[in-house]
Amino acid sequence: MKKLLLAITLFISLATSAQTFTRYYDHVIVKDGITRTIDSLEQTSTTVVFSGNDKGDIIILTNTGLSLRAERYYKTGRIYDGTSKDGFKYRYIETRNESKQKVIMQLFDIGVFRVHTQKGTYEYQELAN
Repeated sequence: MKKLLLAITLFISLATSAQTFTRYYDHVIVKDGITRTIDSLEQTSTTVVFSGNDKGDIIILTNTGLSLRAERYYKTGRIYDGTSKDGFKYRYIETRNESKQKVIMQLFDIGVFRVHTQKGTYEYQELAN
């Protein structure tokens, strides 16, 4: 219960920052980095807080139904603009997780957010809209 209250307090305090914006995702697809297999589309309840502080960190809040899990990613470089092979525009940023592992984030204009780690890629999608 303490973790849930702390995460909610953190979320509210970060959401009031002028540079902060959030995105809500209700589905996720996971691609395994080793076997290259792709899981089926699964429901999720994930909120992503971008530029959660003056350093531009990203916070991913996942509601598992029993608890709220918060993961912080620390910005390590500048934000780049890009275009996918399919012509979709995105923003790209390199980050490090709390274990100091490199994590690449992509935020697409079409309601897709990708998190690339050594273990695989997590693609969050906004399908409820």
